[in-house]
Amino acid sequence: MDRNELIDITRRALKIADDKTTDMMPSERILPAAIYTSQELFEREREFVRSSPQLVGYRSELPGPGTYTTKTVMDVPVLLTRDDDGTVRAFQNICAHRQAKVAEDSGEATRFTCPYHAWSYNNKGALVTCPGRDGFPATMADKPGLTELPAAEHSGFLWVGLDPDGGPLDIDGHLGELGPELASWGIGDWNPVGEKVLDAPVNWKLALDTFGENYHFPTVHKNTFALLVRGNCALFDTFGPHHRLIFPMQNITELADKPESEWEPLHYFVVIYAIFPNIVMSVTFINGEIFRVYPGNGPGNSVTVHQNATTLDTSDEAGRAGADDIFEYAHASVRDEDYPLAANVQAGMASGGRPQLVFGRNEPGLHHRHASMETALGISLDA
Repeated sequence: MDRNELIDITRRALKIADDKTTDMMPSERILPAAIYTSQELFEREREFVRSSPQLVGYRSELPGPGTYTTKTVMDVPVLLTRDDDGTVRAFQNICAHRQAKVAEDSGEATRFTCPYHAWSYNNKGALVTCPGRDGFPATMADKPGLTELPAAEHSGFLWVGLDPDGGPLDIDGHLGELGPELASWGIGDWNPVGEKVLDAPVNWKLALDTFGENYHFPTVHKNTFALLVRGNCALFDTFGPHHRLIFPMQNITELADKPESEWEPLHYFVVIYAIFPNIVMSVTFINGEIFRVYPGNGPGNSVTVHQNATTLDTSDEAGRAGADDIFEYAHASVRDEDYPLAANVQAGMASGGRPQLVFGRNEPGLHHRHASMETALGISLDA
């Protein structure tokens, strides 16, 4: 975003902070608790997520030709490479012989060798070495290689599709008007810090809901985020099925006595992007966090991959330590505060005790994300 837009957002954020209010929907919405417990609905949602373009990381994770990184996306092991031409490619990280992974972690490599029988592949997925090749005449005739997946580099991020026959990814179409805004941050070129995984007894949509409002901050995060960010105070803007939330910081009212020319907007709010269907991105002047939330093995399970990139110089010991501390602070808040409470909520809904739940007018992010999923599936779930 350019400075004019940041100033406009700051004005809006300052006003709702001064007014002690938040952006609201026209009315509450009553939904069945079964949206988080139904096996049938879960299976439809999981297939939809699997068929959607998946943001899996930062461009900076593949800094140059001959680099690679590995991911797990809905249980599919994925190898991403930047080949000698600088093109980003993705493959199932599965050997064509006996299906062991051919790569781990990330780094620099132009060859990937299976640890089981030493079949070796180049960074374009072609098989280049096969000990005992004479034992596989029919297989060799088909020129086996790694199974390539659709891949793209867009808005500074790495994207993959899980269907090998799915064709090129249309990320422009997927992001729509949000694409240029995401790209404008330059997050994809920030220094990657790492990733952490949370396997939780929480429905994947309920996991996403924890990022969709700050109404819960004064209670759930009273000793962490609530010390920094105002609760029940947020701006809400939509971009098709995606949306943006602005969470004003506690100190934003300091700006009331300063001329706008002296404002540093990113020191006074947090930006939360909901990238449909299953990605959350949190942006500050120092952090660009990604939460990749995947449906798990049933309606009561999800897997969240939490990544972080920073503007700090991670080649410097102090910078790296600072980045690690910030990452762990944010991760611990989700791991130790959000998800344990969400697990209790999930158990309550699974009990069938109350058949309905309510989204308040002050929770527009929840209204929008759930409505976007219903639209995508062609269903209506009002109680």
